[in-house]
Amino acid sequence: MHYYDHALLSAKKFKCDVNDTLKLHKVMDSSKFYMPVSQHRLFSHNTWFIQVLTDLIGEVVPNTLTGEMLSVRDVLYEHCKEDHNGRVPSIQDWLQCLKFDIPDEHRIWFNNPRLSDKMLLNTLRVEQSNPK
Repeated sequence: MHYYDHALLSAKKFKCDVNDTLKLHKVMDSSKFYMPVSQHRLFSHNTWFIQVLTDLIGEVVPNTLTGEMLSVRDVLYEHCKEDHNGRVPSIQDWLQCLKFDIPDEHRIWFNNPRLSDKMLLNTLRVEQSNPK
């Protein structure tokens, strides 16, 4: 579903203007621009991402039709429910749906910090433990 369609549904369900929630829905679906398949939702359509957006945007946004406030969390949960047959998955739910084999060509970077950063961090820890 397009983010504008989600905003239309929100306007009806939350009795607000389409533009009141358009930005929220656009951010929720932003991963689609980089991964244009339904699996893009793994990154944003989950309880963790909803919490991150709520922390960044704030708990509420104005409802320009009523003068009241809209719960960001409620709007984003509803977005997920619209896309996932009434469910709001967790990251764990998503990961249980994935086969997790690391291809050989990705082993060089996957969970492998740069050596220079590991060495710098060790130096910093030694300096921190031996204050002057």
